Order: sequence, then structure tokens, then C-alpha cells
Amino acid sequence: MDPATLAALYTALYTAIATLGLVATDTYVNANTMYLDTTVAEGVAEEGYEPSVVDGIFIAEVKKITSTPSLVAAPVIQSSKAKPVSAALAQAAGLESALGAIQGVMGVIPPSLVASVIAEDPKKRVQVVKTSADGAVAEHVVGEEADLKLVLTGYDPKTGYFYVTVEGRSADEDVDELIREAAFESVLKLEPYLAMLYDLSRRAEAGEDLAPARARIDRAVASEPAAIRHGHRALLENLRGILALLEQNQVMARRDFEKAISSDPGQPIGYLNLAFLNVHEDRYLDAIQAVEKVIHPSYWPMTGHRVLLATGHIIKGVAETEMGRFRDAEESFRTAARLNPESSEVYVYWSRMLRKSGRPAEAARKFDLARQNAIYFENFPEMALMYFWLTEQGQEPLERRLGMVEEQ
Repeated sequence: MDPATLAALYTALYTAIATLGLVATDTYVNANTMYLDTTVAEGVAEEGYEPSVVDGIFIAEVKKITSTPSLVAAPVIQSSKAKPVSAALAQAAGLESALGAIQGVMGVIPPSLVASVIAEDPKKRVQVVKTSADGAVAEHVVGEEADLKLVLTGYDPKTGYFYVTVEGRSADEDVDELIREAAFESVLKLEPYLAMLYDLSRRAEAGEDLAPARARIDRAVASEPAAIRHGHRALLENLRGILALLEQNQVMARRDFEKAISSDPGQPIGYLNLAFLNVHEDRYLDAIQAVEKVIHPSYWPMTGHRVLLATGHIIKGVAETEMGRFRDAEESFRTAARLNPESSEVYVYWSRMLRKSGRPAEAARKFDLARQNAIYFENFPEMALMYFWLTEQGQEPLERRLGMVEEQ
């Protein structure tokens, strides 16, 4: 074999090895990242909505939706100007064509999303200037309008190829709103549970009608496979239970929390929310029994999520308080504070227990700690204890938690 052929073979071999490494790097680093590429109709761009502007609005809205506190990992969507690791490295090494070829052979299709703002059926708006004696009309064009739609096409390893159209706007309406609606639809396609979680939380915060959120969740539950156990269905059923609590419908909430447990006995939030409801309805022993399925045995609990474990101990402590078991309650609150030192709610309920047990000075100190930790407060829509104040009396309506601890 002549030296030139041998050198060519070595070059091909090194190229293949390097490119395979780039594919592996990209798969590992960008497994949850989707790159957005945007095209905009000329007339829309002339109004200031260049692709970079659409990118910015779209990505900002996606980040807002996916930043809702959740147990589910959020997808990452960013502009195509931020190249994936493999593409950047391939470009630097002069291996871009090899990268594409190897990806095709390996069946690796990078996640992608293309947003196209399209202007359809442009119509001229005219102004009559004058009519002559022979009936001729002189017209002056003062502007154009067009129906707009935003078309999303893309690929995601979990979803496959997809196509979404958001339409019904006109050029003189709010293009920003069209882009934000498209962002919601994209998250609804990629991570439907996260989109529904955000939608429910947003509606509750704004005091809007919850019926559209319920209809969307109902459709999603109905579309899930009828498997005996199904984790995604359990999350949706739990979310529907939270919605029922917002509607003050405790019967439906209980039904959905029990369904969530049945759909996924290994998911802790169904047990914790059922325990929360049990305390609210004065069913304290049932509450403790539900909580213990999550927090026991202590050396191997159902979850390693420290916030969820702390939530379980708080609910248990409240139940023990109402049963007059103050020493047990204090131990439960102490454990919760150790698991989640930034919690404000643990000190609120601990303070209540101390007041009930005749220790007002200590109660005041614990409530001061609750106020200090209020800076870490965030609503956690999946968890009843972190979304409502627990009244401990079933006849009182639940109140959604705001960004502060309750007042004494």
C-alpha cells in the first residue's frame, strides 16, 4: 500500500473517530436541548419583528413556562445561533460534513424547532381621494394588513416529528401574543405536563376560570395508555386533584389523589397530597398512615427529594399536633427543618403547635424564623402543602398561599 493511500486511510479513520466522539458529546450534553431557528415574513420583519426579536420573545416565554417549580425536568430551548457542542467542535475541526454523515448512519437526529411567522392573504387598505364626473375613483393605499400565523415544525426524540399552527391574528394585532401562544403550544407538545402545570398555576394566580385547564387535563388523562401503572398519568391525576382543591371540591380531590397513587404507587406526591387532605378533614390517623408510606423506613424512604420528605414530616407534625401529641409533633417539625432549612411553612406550623401546648414565647421565636425564611418562599403547584395553607378544619375553605407566611 503506497504512503499516500495509507495516509488517506489514517485521515479517514481519525475523522470517523473524532466525529463519533462529537456525536457522543452532543448526545450527552444536549439531550434535553432543542435549538430554535426562526423565519419571518418580510412584512412582519419590517414592523420590527426580525428573527432575533421573535427568538427572544419565544425563548423568554418558554423559560417562564418551564420555570414553574416541578418534579419534571424542563426542556431547554435556545436560539440556533448558540451552536450545539458537536457542531461547534466539528466546525473548529473542519468536520462538519463528516458529523452530518455519521449522525445519519447512527440514526442520531438532533432535536430542532423551526418557527415561521407567515403573512397570508395580504389585503390593501384604501382611502378614496376623489370621484371624477365620469365616475372614476382615485384611490390612495394607506397600508396593508394580512392574516398572520406561526407554524412550528420540529423533531424531539420523545415526541418524534411534530407540526403545530397558531393562527387567527392580524398584522395590526399583538404579534407578541401570537409568539407567546406559540411558545406555550411548543411546550405543550414537548412537555405537556409542564405546560398544563404552568397554565393551571397562571389561571389560579390571575383569578381566571379554571374550566379550560380542567378540560385540557381531562383530555390528556383520557389519551394516556390504559396500563395498570403509568407514571405520567399519575402526575396528571395529581394535578387534577390540586385543581379540585382550588375549586373547593374535596370529594373530587380525594378521588384524583387516590387515582394518582393507584397509577403510580412509587410516586410520593399522591400520598402527601392525600395526607394533606386527610388532616384538613380531621382524619389524622389516615394522614399519618399515608405520610409514613413516603418517609419510612428512614434509611430507605420512597424518595430522596429532601423537600418532599420535609413536607411529609410537616404534615405528620400537624396531624400529631391536632391529636395532642405535642412531643411527637415537635420531633416531626425538627426533622422537617433539618431536611429543608429554607422552609418557612415548617416554622409556621411549629409555632402553632407551641401556642397550643402553652409555650407562647417559643411560638413567637419560631414564627420569627418563618418570617426570615419567607425570602425563600415559592409556590409548588404539585404539592398541596406548598400551595395552600392547611387550616386543619375541613369546614374552612383552603386558601392558596401567597408570597408570605400567614400572620399570627
